[in-house]
Parts: sequence; C-alpha cells; structure tokens
Amino acid sequence: MIQLKLKSEMTQYKNPNYWFLLLSALVMIAIGVASYFIPEKIPLSANNLPVKLYRLNYGVLALMALLSNNLVIVRSYLIITGWIMIFFVVSTWVHFPIAGMFEFTKQDNILHSNIGVISIFIGVIYGESSDPEKSL
Repeated sequence: MIQLKLKSEMTQYKNPNYWFLLLSALVMIAIGVASYFIPEKIPLSANNLPVKLYRLNYGVLALMALLSNNLVIVRSYLIITGWIMIFFVVSTWVHFPIAGMFEFTKQDNILHSNIGVISIFIGVIYGESSDPEKSL
C-alpha cells in the first residue's frame, strides 16, 4: 500500500503545471532578489518597491501552491496569476491608474505577457495527467 501511495504521488510531477509553476516561481524570485542587490545591471529590475514585492510574493505563493501537492490549486494559481499578468500589460497600454503605481518597463511587459499567456495555456490545457489520451 505504501508503494502505491508513493507511486500516485510521483505521477503528479509528470504534469507540466508543476514544472512551469516551479520554473516561473524561481525566475520571479531570482529577479526579485537580484533587483535588490544589483538593480542597475538587470534590465528587468524596476526601481520601485511594488514591482519587487509583487515578484517576491508571486514566487513565495507559487512555492506554497507547489508544496500543497494539489493539482487544482496549482492550476488555479497558474490561471489566476496569468490573467493578473495580462492585466498588468494591458494596464500599461491603456494607462490605468495601477500602471502608474507599478511603473512597468518594456522588459517587464515582455516578461509578464510571456509568463501570463503560457500560464493560462498550461493551466487550461493540461488537466489531471499529462497523458495524451487523458488531456485534450
């Protein structure tokens, strides 16, 4: 019975939702931490505190979602934060008030649009398993 339980727990890590959330969390944490120490050398490091805190919070909450070992939580986090990132990009184009608070740069918009679209795509497409017969 123990082997069956361990085998079922290991199959969740074959799902692309876990791997993309882990990758995007590490990227956001790395950019957030590096922007505190070497902001002038990184083009993605905005000089305002809300952007730095957003990146660190995104990464920490993503790691918490990964530690939950629940695919529904991971997929929900990917889809919701994907739409939030797309909203950030659109808000800079339309000049919503939130864009003035965050002051995103062109590089930030490229990062957020890429991670946002891929997060939504992976969160929606890949369901319970990554088997071709079970997903799509």
